[in-house]
Amino acid sequence: MAIRNAYPVPFVPEGITDAGDMDNSFPGACSSLQNLMFDPSNSKSVVGRPGVGLPITEFAGFTSPTFVSLQGVIGTYVFGMVSTGRTAAYDEPFCYDLINNVFVTISGVTSSNVPASLPTSGAWTPPAMAVIGTKIVITHTGFSGTGSNFFGVIDISTPSTPAWSANNVGTYALTAVPSFVANFNNRAYFVIKNQLWYTDVLNPLNATNANQALTLGDNTTITALDGLPITTTSAGVLGALIVFKPSQIWQVTGDATTLAQNFMSLSIGTSAPRSVSHTRDGTIFMGPDGHYLVNLYGLILPLAAGQAQFQDLRIPFTNATTPSRVASAYCGLVYRTSLKTTLYSIAVNYDYWFDTRKMRWCGPHTFPYDCASAWGENTILSGSQYGAKLFLSSVNDTQADITYSDNGVTEVFELVSAALPSQGHMQVKQVVETMGELNSKSSNTFAITIYNESNAILATAQVKTLANTGTWGASFWGSFNWESQIRVEPPYSIDWNQPAVFNKMYFSVSSSSGVDVSIGPFFFRYQDTGYLSEN
Repeated sequence: MAIRNAYPVPFVPEGITDAGDMDNSFPGACSSLQNLMFDPSNSKSVVGRPGVGLPITEFAGFTSPTFVSLQGVIGTYVFGMVSTGRTAAYDEPFCYDLINNVFVTISGVTSSNVPASLPTSGAWTPPAMAVIGTKIVITHTGFSGTGSNFFGVIDISTPSTPAWSANNVGTYALTAVPSFVANFNNRAYFVIKNQLWYTDVLNPLNATNANQALTLGDNTTITALDGLPITTTSAGVLGALIVFKPSQIWQVTGDATTLAQNFMSLSIGTSAPRSVSHTRDGTIFMGPDGHYLVNLYGLILPLAAGQAQFQDLRIPFTNATTPSRVASAYCGLVYRTSLKTTLYSIAVNYDYWFDTRKMRWCGPHTFPYDCASAWGENTILSGSQYGAKLFLSSVNDTQADITYSDNGVTEVFELVSAALPSQGHMQVKQVVETMGELNSKSSNTFAITIYNESNAILATAQVKTLANTGTWGASFWGSFNWESQIRVEPPYSIDWNQPAVFNKMYFSVSSSSGVDVSIGPFFFRYQDTGYLSEN
């Protein structure tokens, strides 16, 4: 017999939010999509995040390697700096061939031309790199600032035999060890406190003129630089260098005698240099109260869906323990950022992803890192908690060699919804019947729980999905459970252990990740009980 006074309430996972209640957020809001990402082929589903597997290298051949302080992908090579015992307590440069999975020897490294290693925790000025012509320029505050030890250079004129040296700019030398470097108009732009010192074109080792420097704004230090094409109504598309301070953003345009500087904001900036990432839509960065986008028109907008002026997710970023330690990258239309933060009075170290198609966040993901570098649809990751290792992470769950473990640890996911909408019926409600769309390539058990607004457990259930191993046209009748080559979540009836009675409810779904594990829409049949809450 049909349930009286009942009506279906749908839930479709759409992204995570700070709000604990969908009435205060968007439909399909979640408190957590841990180790889940948006399904690239089904917009109303979430799937298990591909794991990073085992490291692609553990720096074999290096003497007691401990910490990768800097990395960047150039072509099919990863260049960077790693702390080793070759010169104890100092970093040395490295070059790793991603295609052949071998290290390329860098010549010229001595105990007197490498920077001192930086601490692996606490506030720091992270090293940076930029390619100018045939040279990779590396800034690192571990350089002594004496003699020629101001910044490092890897000469890649002959890619198979890169050479290292420590340098200062010739003719008109830098007066201090620079803290950041970027390529703008094929010149190296070095940061020294609140100044930008720039070199000659395609020659990062020389500055011909004494006035090759700009002072930007007040005396606060420049934290990061990023190149961005700016679209104007009068002059078309202009090349611009975006200059970040902790609470300011400036724009530099022109070159040499035509250089111009203009402020973009005198209230928003970043203290997280590695949160700055160039994307298809502009430059994303972490501000003091969440993430922002500097778009291609030079406007600074909250990183949010549509025309929203309020970010869905702010608390993890405003509570960042050490903003200068934040690490980010952009690849496969996904901006990802890792940080230590405090959530519900608990210190955590998490990774969050922002999908620039859906314009929503997912996460937290449980593989944090200190360095991230885009390589096609993949990201190269490293982190101090793993030692000197490089990992390959993908945002594409259809790759043939996909894995669902992180550094040997099996990945577990959990979806936690925000409180479902109140419906406005002014009555206590109950749920007995629920349908949920779940999928897994192999047999898998999903644990599902309903909670009330006080976080008390109201009802529990388990759903065991069937193994789907037969594909139409490739298997024999009677030997498999059949499946489509297109991922489709079949609906399952959720058999609760008891009716859930509540004013407001939210629910969770958890399981271990695997091939084609996905969560689609849920439908709860609400029944009005006919009485008001007695709370």
